[in-house]
Amino acid sequence: MSATKELTERARFLRNAAPREFQDFFAAFVEYTDRQYEMMVQTAEHLERAQGHAQQCKAIVDALEKAKNA
Repeated sequence: MSATKELTERARFLRNAAPREFQDFFAAFVEYTDRQYEMMVQTAEHLERAQGHAQQCKAIVDALEKAKNA
């Protein structure tokens, strides 16, 4: 099982166990991801690090989105 599929499956279990809390977490993480993308665009130093953070956040949001809509 791929790491992303495993994360999505675990997130789905969490969503089913605590739907409101999952939705709150999901919304907060989307906001965090948006800030990471903004930091990537504005950074003049450590571009690779900022890009990596933004890409990883996006991958996690995608996995959580799949769990949310499953």
